[in-house]
Amino acid sequence: MRPDGTPVELPSIQLRLGGERYRFLSDGKGVVYMQGELPSQNFWLIDLATKKSRPVTLLSNNGAMRTFDITPDGKQIVFDRSSENSDIVLIDLPK
Repeated sequence: MRPDGTPVELPSIQLRLGGERYRFLSDGKGVVYMQGELPSQNFWLIDLATKKSRPVTLLSNNGAMRTFDITPDGKQIVFDRSSENSDIVLIDLPK
């Protein structure tokens, strides 16, 4: 929706339930979203000026992702990733 309340037409996309699967770029020019078959998903970008969508990543690991964020400069995507055989390790650093 534009500031004046008029709607903006966007291409149809399908997002999985659970987690947070899309983010607007800080410059307002695009939307990054997660798409693909579970557990492996990739990031896609919709350019809001052209209404065209394109893949941003081609991840090879089958780890499941639930949420992500984009750095303020729009250059990096920070995301979680887990798989069924993950180990959690606590590392105590010397003081």
